[in-house]
Amino acid sequence: MSNNSNNWIGFHQSRINRILVELFDSRKNKTTLHNASSYSVLNGGKRIRALLVYAVGEIAGTNIKVLDQLASSFELIHAYSLIHDDLPSMDDDNLRRGKATCHIKFNEAQAILAGDALQALAFELLSSPQLDIDSAKKITMINILSNAIGINGMVLGQSQDIESKNDGLDIDHLEKLQELKTGLLIQAACEVTYLTVKNLDIKTKELIKNIGILIGKIYQITDDILDCETNSSILGKTAGKDKKDNKATYVSLLGLNKSKEKNSLYFIELKKIVKDLPGNTTNIMVLINYIYTRTY
Repeated sequence: MSNNSNNWIGFHQSRINRILVELFDSRKNKTTLHNASSYSVLNGGKRIRALLVYAVGEIAGTNIKVLDQLASSFELIHAYSLIHDDLPSMDDDNLRRGKATCHIKFNEAQAILAGDALQALAFELLSSPQLDIDSAKKITMINILSNAIGINGMVLGQSQDIESKNDGLDIDHLEKLQELKTGLLIQAACEVTYLTVKNLDIKTKELIKNIGILIGKIYQITDDILDCETNSSILGKTAGKDKKDNKATYVSLLGLNKSKEKNSLYFIELKKIVKDLPGNTTNIMVLINYIYTRTY
């Protein structure tokens, strides 16, 4: 990756990290809930969903302050999902981003409540008068995000993932599960951000949606490949856990080489779609390359 590419990613990662620190500083108190919530958001991470907001925002020509709030909302939702995903009753993991998971650092009850608090805070930001977007668009954004993470979205994916641990899945069912658990939030980050454009173009809107869908697929397949090939110190989470837990993954169903081939085909398709987009697409392609070639 070129220095300019690294600069764009690094700049926006630093930007969202600073904004998230400011958000929690502005609400600082001495409660365990605040500490657990801020710990889980501010403990690092690639900030992929925030980066997607900034990259799509460049295509839409959106004010950076608006993008800051949207990016924050998606990072809060993502952090909430990770807290709950790591719980003993779910994936039962003790390592996240190279640090103790929230329930290990605090306790299980506080971790559950921290996740609940972060989800609420995300919707508070989206509905805030400080978010300078037309009210009707805000409602649509909230509707898209709540659908993506709710009973027919991310939470359903987590539910099905738990049920699938001891049951055989074929590749079609696995792809649907991963779309629910991981893909829909990534897709929503793209769709919600494009709604900020002044003159909504239906064709571009559909292209942005398809980009979100494909990025979600690439992200998950890459995760499965890295879980197989990389160690815990690099990943920042427990490597090889899917295999140990006998969970269906792209690698377990297709094998490592075919998983990489499938990922490559999605990447090629994604690049073709980006070429059809209007506006500044330089940095969304930078981000797609970053997601596809990541090593952790």
